[in-house]
This record gives sequence, C-alpha cells and structure tokens, in this order.
Amino acid sequence: METKIDELRQDVISACRILSHQKLVEGFGHVSARIPNTEHFLLTPRISLALVTESQLLTLDLDGKVVDGHDPAPFEAPLHTAIMKANRNVNAITRIHARTANMFSVTERRIEPVHNHGSFFSGGVPVFHSPQLISTSVLGDAVVKTIADKPAVLLRGNGQVTAGRSIAEAVMMAIYLEEAAEILYGALQIGTPIPLTSAESAERQVEALPPVDLARAWSFFKTKVARK
Repeated sequence: METKIDELRQDVISACRILSHQKLVEGFGHVSARIPNTEHFLLTPRISLALVTESQLLTLDLDGKVVDGHDPAPFEAPLHTAIMKANRNVNAITRIHARTANMFSVTERRIEPVHNHGSFFSGGVPVFHSPQLISTSVLGDAVVKTIADKPAVLLRGNGQVTAGRSIAEAVMMAIYLEEAAEILYGALQIGTPIPLTSAESAERQVEALPPVDLARAWSFFKTKVARK
C-alpha cells in the first residue's frame, strides 16, 4: 500500500510539472488524487505547481480536514472535496487557468468539439456562471451539479476544472480542453466551425484515447518534463 501511495505522490508531482510546462497553470492552480480504498485524497498545497514537492503534498479527508501535511491548503480545497465526495468514479482533479478556454467562459459561445481530441467535450463544456472562487462547500456542491458527469467545467472568468478516473486522464482532459478551445477559436476566425455530431464524438473518443494511448501520452508528457 505504501508503495502505491508513493507512486501516486510521484504522479501528482508529474501532473503539476506537466500542467506548468503546458502553461495551463502559471503560479496558481492545484491537483488532487484519491488514495485508493480510503476516504482520503492527496492535494497540492498553496504553492505554485511548478515548485511543489512530494513532501509538501497534503492528505485530506472527504470532509475537507487536513489529516497529514503542514503547508496551507488551497483556498479552493472545498472544490476538490465536493467532487471527490459526490462522484466515486472521479479519482483525480485538475484546477487550471488555460487562457483560450477562459475566453469561452466569459462569452455566450460554448466550447464544442470540432476535432478528434475535442470529442470528449461532446454537447459543449458546461459553464459555472459565478465568478467566485470555490471556497465553500455550498459553491463546491454547485460546481458538482454543473459538471455532472462531464470531464470538464469552465468557471466564469476564473479558469477550469477537469476530472478523470486517473491522474493521467484528468491531465489529458486539461490538455485536450485547451486544444479544443484553441482549434474552435481559430476556426471561428476563418469560417463557420463544423461541430462533431454526438455519434461522431462517441466514435472518436474510442479511437482518440484507449488505455494504450492514454498510457502512451502520459509517458510522453512525464518524460518531457523529467528532462527539463
């Protein structure tokens, strides 16, 4: 069990470095990961994701109490607690500040899929319409209702949240969310975007990120930041 937790800690730090390297966070943001077969999860402290270390990771229970760690918890810790408590299929969360995706959070235009990697956002990315930081359980529960079973939610003028069954999946959803926003934004500059249908999106999801390719992508991005 201890070995698995050590590996989980390493993956959380890898996620931090990847999100920083991809410029999905710059100074602010946080990552969490559920500890298997427990009521606890790991959470990055109130430290830049480019700088946080394994020894600084916090352990929280599902009531939001820090049970291990000394650094202050993020102001938005209730966001992670609410999602972890509400959806047992979610094992990792990223809280990011991708710039292109943020544009769509402050307009009436939704992010909808127009390319293969965008297929995970079929039906459009939901928007949480309050500009407040998610610093209370009431706001956390409201975000839970907004994201529902989607892999991502935009927080109006305040960044994004992605969720996954694993750290790798949550990170790839963060990368694909910004990619989807960038491609849609570019398409809007030169013509009328042609969204994927729900059927096309379902087909593309199967092809775009099967387990073997999720592992492939995760290995690539981890190696990329390890060489920095």
